[in-house]
Amino acid sequence: MMNVKLGEYKGFDFKRPEVIVKDYEINDYCLKIRERYKIDVDKKGIVEKGDYIAIDYDGYYEGEHVSKLSAKNYHSKIGEGFLMKEFEDSIVGKSKNDIIEIDVIMPKDTSIRYLRGEEVHFKIRILSVMERIIPELTDDVVRSFKIEGINTIDELKAYAKDNIYYQKMMAESAKTINEIMRKIIETSEVQLTDEEVESLKNEILEDFKKQLEEKNTNLQIYLSYTKKTEEELIEQCKLEAETYLTEKAIIEKIAQEENISFSKEEKERYSNFDEEELNQKLYQKVVLFLLKENTNL
Repeated sequence: MMNVKLGEYKGFDFKRPEVIVKDYEINDYCLKIRERYKIDVDKKGIVEKGDYIAIDYDGYYEGEHVSKLSAKNYHSKIGEGFLMKEFEDSIVGKSKNDIIEIDVIMPKDTSIRYLRGEEVHFKIRILSVMERIIPELTDDVVRSFKIEGINTIDELKAYAKDNIYYQKMMAESAKTINEIMRKIIETSEVQLTDEEVESLKNEILEDFKKQLEEKNTNLQIYLSYTKKTEEELIEQCKLEAETYLTEKAIIEKIAQEENISFSKEEKERYSNFDEEELNQKLYQKVVLFLLKENTNL
């Protein structure tokens, strides 16, 4: 841990917004989790847009089988354009085990040159028809989500409530948190090493360059547009590095002073988290502590 001498960090008089987590927000949060775990189930009845199908199909040109236009157990979703329009149109309204025969004029840009603009006969067999549904919320389904330490519906709802509360508190208290940290930093002393600052500064700069590349631009264009020099940008990255490292050191020191740590249940829940994720969770606990100690409703 860095050398930190804490100043005042409790007793500031800020107004804290009242945050209420409503039942419908918890239910919506749980629904979003359930939607990530949709399951495919056999569907009775005809194929409709949005259904998932598995088919065998074989293409024939002038009576000869064309292997490049044939497939076994091919999976697709109807209505998403993964299959030729003629295929989808012929499959919609049919049922499992139906056999369909259609003639298709191959497109001019098909990869098989000699079939461009030619008529190909297809035989299609529907192997299965499935629909993707959101599973009902049961303890077994909750366990299938594989969220560390969450095994029941009640635990999932408590988990959802905690996350929603933190997100709303952070959103509504962001300015207050920044003011609290500013006051703590003003009266604290944190000794940073040049090596730590330099390393993080370079990391921030490289990340920024990658972000520019993802937007199809580069550092030179950015500097020209913003009328900044590269030295000014580097200095900005250095300031960001110093601020981050200072706040991190203060957060860790407060956690140590106030004995803020993870409960046994939290340790089990976060057992697969990496160091960065654990630091973020600890940061959340300290921030909530600072809000409690420095604000009033």
